[in-house]
Amino acid sequence: MSNGSPELLNPELSLLAFQRRVLALAQDPHTPLMERLRFLGIVTSNIDELYMLHMAELRRAAVDGQINQQTGEAAETVLATVEREVTDILSQQSQCAQECLREAAKHGVQLIGWDALTVDEQAALRQHYIDEIQRDLMSHNITLSPGYPLPSLPHLGLFVAVIFRDGPNERARLFEHELPHDVPRLLAVPGRTGVLIAIEEVLRANIHSLHPSVIVESTHLFRVTRGGDLHIKEDDKHDLLDAIAYATSQRPLNPAVRVEVERAMPEYVGALILESLRREALGRDMEITVTAVQVVDGLLDLRCLSSLPLPRGGELEFSPLHARTPFANGSSLFAAMREHDLFMQHPFDAFEDTVVRFFQEAAADPHVTEMSATLYRVGNPSPIAEALVAAAAAGKKVFALVELQARFDEEHNVHWARALERAGGQVVYGLKGLKVHAKASLVVRQEGDRQVRYVHIGTGNYNTRSGKAYTDFSLFSTREALATDITDLFASLSGNTDGPLAGVSRPPQGLTRGALAAPFQLLPALLERIEREATNALAGKPASIAIKVNGLADTEVVRALYHAEQAGVQIDLIVRGICTLRPRVTGQSERIRVLSVVGRFLEHSRIYRFGNGGAPEYYIGSSDIRPRNLRRRVELLIPVVDAAQQAQLSHILDCYLNDPSAWELRADGTYEARQQNGPSAQQQFAREAAVPNRTTS
Repeated sequence: MSNGSPELLNPELSLLAFQRRVLALAQDPHTPLMERLRFLGIVTSNIDELYMLHMAELRRAAVDGQINQQTGEAAETVLATVEREVTDILSQQSQCAQECLREAAKHGVQLIGWDALTVDEQAALRQHYIDEIQRDLMSHNITLSPGYPLPSLPHLGLFVAVIFRDGPNERARLFEHELPHDVPRLLAVPGRTGVLIAIEEVLRANIHSLHPSVIVESTHLFRVTRGGDLHIKEDDKHDLLDAIAYATSQRPLNPAVRVEVERAMPEYVGALILESLRREALGRDMEITVTAVQVVDGLLDLRCLSSLPLPRGGELEFSPLHARTPFANGSSLFAAMREHDLFMQHPFDAFEDTVVRFFQEAAADPHVTEMSATLYRVGNPSPIAEALVAAAAAGKKVFALVELQARFDEEHNVHWARALERAGGQVVYGLKGLKVHAKASLVVRQEGDRQVRYVHIGTGNYNTRSGKAYTDFSLFSTREALATDITDLFASLSGNTDGPLAGVSRPPQGLTRGALAAPFQLLPALLERIEREATNALAGKPASIAIKVNGLADTEVVRALYHAEQAGVQIDLIVRGICTLRPRVTGQSERIRVLSVVGRFLEHSRIYRFGNGGAPEYYIGSSDIRPRNLRRRVELLIPVVDAAQQAQLSHILDCYLNDPSAWELRADGTYEARQQNGPSAQQQFAREAAVPNRTTS
């Protein structure tokens, strides 16, 4: 490249750049206060996940002395840079939390320390502590002496380290206590409306009642993060359901990858905790176990601030979203689908009134004979899973591919897999070596002497909580070509096929009526369409690519986009999070624009538009452009062929590309906020949803 920069951006630093964009929403004084606190909690959760999923891989690569072949960076250098970036993000996050707390005080809500309480308030909280909290505290004496069992420090638990001496001249020792999970982190101060105190402050002030026979010198809060991998033994895979359930129960014993501590904690105490955790990992995972504490100013785990009792329903929250309810009461969703394809944009089109209704109507309809669905993250409770269970119990033929290895949702998915099996449904727990990430469902309905197939395809999970918090698309259709492709998809996943592989669940080798499936078909299909745009540009034909995804990090696709740009193709990319493509580089990617939109709702919808010489092709579906999506998952993109719906997708893309609040990726990997006036894309969609409230009879 002409500027000497690596061809690709570093993926881990790109992920951290996304955390900075989320944090910017919390830092923005124009963001309503309760939403600022929510975004602070999102940053906390995202950094937790970074450590749980990525830090172990980085540490192993650093120990092995690996060099990234795409970026040319040494893993050891990347690891150090990531850790510096995280430290800076956490510092800014703590400062933002203090600003938010000062703002909360203006609205009558205060978080105070023990010394700010009156004598009577201290007495009341002391009694509450003795009656309701102290009895649930388990103490562990941390020692490195041989023969002493090490205390188990649960994942994401908050602990108080107590430094004490048995007598004035005895050596210092250490107890640790985990804060109880069934007590609020922030306790109301009796008799003072809106005034709270952190539970660890109450424990600190009353620790002598817990350890009356020793000399307590100080107390310090710390938090442990453990790796998020599941360890499934190969010989357990004959019974994957039990194996996943067992592995999930063992995840809390994974190696510790991070220890956050209060700044006031003495270095030797942090060192003692670290040594304890490293002894725990002896003989396994030593190379990924944490070796240094992470010092935090202020509160640990800022998610607790979302529980501040601020006044609701006013200026401190985003205005309520008036989502469309597209179907009139008493109308049939199936009748509407028979008239034409239905396209929905969530949460602006109510998820419960569309997707949930689709499953519930099908389960209750006596003419429906079959229901099939892929379930990745369904949550609990789940009206969609409940509808499938009810349908199976009523005698309908129900098939579900329940992806048991949907990270951090394994327990819920195991629960629903067992419930569906008990009700009489056929359940496949996933495919060996692959995750099934496609979002698809198929309903077969007997109508007179023929069977009609009704299809739903989504970009998001069958999860009502996500349906309210994420932007996603749904397409409902009875189109014969699409129904055939989805029927073939489920036949492959269920093993309901003819030939030598009959009865064997497997990924689709390739769909034939327009839909595109990974891991075998989607990547070459995308590369083919990108190359077609390049060919059209060289021939002087209209050539353009516009893609909206959550992540773009597949090297082969990135290089294909570089090639298309050099051929003259205008490329617009809207990438929420990780992006390794380096835009705006002379001679490489001058005509490639990369934007990121971060707003009230988590961006999750995916659109692919290819200019196709003036006859644009549009696709929506589950797949991002990352190696895991294109090579290690079953993903699905489907064509949107209705002219009005194509126009709607074009409008949606234009709103994102012109979003005044968007961030633009620069060639050096940093993002620049536009900071222009006018409604954001999400605000525009919310306004369109509110007036008028469209219904379909």
